[in-house]
Amino acid sequence: MMKRKTILWYGIPAYGHVNSNLYFANLLVKEKIRVVYYSTEMFRSVIERNGCEYRSYPISQKEMDLSDGQKILKLYRLVLEYTEKMLPFLLGEAQKERPWGIILESFALWGWEIGNRLGILSFSFYSIAAVDRVWGAGFFAYAKGFLPGFFRYAGEIPVIWKLRRRLWKQWGMSRLGMRKVLMIQCDWNLMGFSRLFQPGGEKFGEKYLFLGPMATHRKIMEKNDFVCPKENLIYVSLGTIFNGDERLLGELIRQLGRSGEKGRDSKKDKGDKEYVVVLVWQDREGIWFPENFIVREFVNQKEVLQRADLFITAGGMNSIHEALYYRVPCLICPQQGEQLLNGRQFEKLGFGRILRNPCHLRQEMKRTMELKDKWDEERRKRVVAVHGKEGIKRIKQSLKIPMSVKSNKQNF
Repeated sequence: MMKRKTILWYGIPAYGHVNSNLYFANLLVKEKIRVVYYSTEMFRSVIERNGCEYRSYPISQKEMDLSDGQKILKLYRLVLEYTEKMLPFLLGEAQKERPWGIILESFALWGWEIGNRLGILSFSFYSIAAVDRVWGAGFFAYAKGFLPGFFRYAGEIPVIWKLRRRLWKQWGMSRLGMRKVLMIQCDWNLMGFSRLFQPGGEKFGEKYLFLGPMATHRKIMEKNDFVCPKENLIYVSLGTIFNGDERLLGELIRQLGRSGEKGRDSKKDKGDKEYVVVLVWQDREGIWFPENFIVREFVNQKEVLQRADLFITAGGMNSIHEALYYRVPCLICPQQGEQLLNGRQFEKLGFGRILRNPCHLRQEMKRTMELKDKWDEERRKRVVAVHGKEGIKRIKQSLKIPMSVKSNKQNF
């Protein structure tokens, strides 16, 4: 029996990243490729359900926190710090595995260095919009969201420089600028979204393969413990990291709530439609929710979106594309820079609006829901189309290239 080719996958242990790429990892498994997926224990079950072999990073989920992308300098420092801590262990394991290739999340720097040292092909997987070069369209799109608070975390800079010096002395790792570390470019770059969604996407070269938003097609095992109404449903979820916008919560309750008590809703316009609101909220203690609110810490999002008239969301990449797949317009409430970029792209494409003032929630809801009657349906289909098989084909073709073609640094 011929031994299966092995790909080492260095993931980022955060829901948005794991959900974005597991469908593609499963496609590789179905092609008889052994995928060894590195993450943390909380993702073991879903990784194994998708046919991959789970491996644990040598640091814990609590210690490995790369979820808050708003603090960009902190994120930069953490990536360098984790690379320094994990590289000796991970490199030793990789040398024993003798992989044919490596796939790494776009800021899993440790994976990039392992591929470079073993002299094997590496593929970077992007779960977020990319910056292919400084001063490109992607750079300016991110700058609008991150620059206002950038220097608030300037205290990270001295630590960053110390980490860069140590990585250079110990591993010879040079040119560790922020763009290179957080937007790693490999032999091939696998984009988990459409070229239409990427700022300046028409200028990205042939090394960028736009595979489409694959998170929509991931396997979800959990079921909802409630029945969604067939109409007049608003779905609200601000994600697991930023689920704490109390001002927005207050406006949702005030403007959409139905108490059942006479006169409680007298401030609403008589023509306002009443909705059932499915709300994902983590901490319910001390909060009164109206009778038309279904509040849960977790919901099967795909099940709800198939019935929803509107999705009020923070603007995570997976969520907005999943809504678009089910033809649900998005009212986006960005909580950080990447989500603001996503919101602006959706506004530009005509699939959503950004909520700039929660006091105008009702008016903005109406305007956003009207988009569905106006948007370009062919464009919508192009944005949500998945081209996973093309990515698999490129990987299989690439792995047939003799390893010596890339480098003579093979070091097992």
